[in-house]
Amino acid sequence: MRKKTVRIKNLTIGEGMPAICVPVMGNREEEILEHARRAAEARPDLLEWRVDSFAQALDPSAVCDVLGKIRKAAGPLPVLFTFRSAQEGGQKPAAPEEYARICLAAAASGSADLIDVEAQMEHLDAAGLTEKLHEEGCVVIASRHFFHGTPSREDMGEVFQALEASGADILKLAVMPETRRDVLRLLDITQEMITASERPVVTMSMGALGAVTRLSGETFGSCITYASVGQPSAPGQFPIEEIRMIQTILHNRILSKRF
Repeated sequence: MRKKTVRIKNLTIGEGMPAICVPVMGNREEEILEHARRAAEARPDLLEWRVDSFAQALDPSAVCDVLGKIRKAAGPLPVLFTFRSAQEGGQKPAAPEEYARICLAAAASGSADLIDVEAQMEHLDAAGLTEKLHEEGCVVIASRHFFHGTPSREDMGEVFQALEASGADILKLAVMPETRRDVLRLLDITQEMITASERPVVTMSMGALGAVTRLSGETFGSCITYASVGQPSAPGQFPIEEIRMIQTILHNRILSKRF
């Protein structure tokens, strides 16, 4: 099966070194924009606005106003818009209709290149939302997060099937390990998805125990890794400088084995 890639601006996701994404956090507009400027100066491959950290996250008008300013701060970098719900480890609860409304407003604003959709949110029509986001020209990441454990290999396979069924362009799974075997299980399902799906996949095992999964994406098949500039958005994130250095070392070693 030929591996599918996703092209956004000058970035190709799904080949070579995993793209480095820096989440932007903050409760107030000034704090958010300062974080966005510092993140852009660190030269990641894309920025993610974690809008659930914003005090007015459920106000579409306020959200789109700040998103437009983040778009300017990002310059040529693609912008990923993410409302991480409290149910999946985010900072705010959101009813499905509120969640969909915010995502659609962000897409219609023209300031977001990618939208993260929690495709297994209860009572959310993820496929319908994804279709509407595609109509607005956005790339969609279908995501699922387990902050209290790592599902069985079979269950993770079923999660990926559900994410793919939503019609998204990229599939993301994040889990919390309790043992080394949990980490290995996540890596195993990741490398299996390289051939089982035409879509690029993003996986991570969070926290200190799973830190290796944030560094080894090119080997096992995860196409995006999340790095911090200042405040991290999830446990186990590395500072961007460390991610870039280690990924480059591993990438050069992989290339040297091909010749």
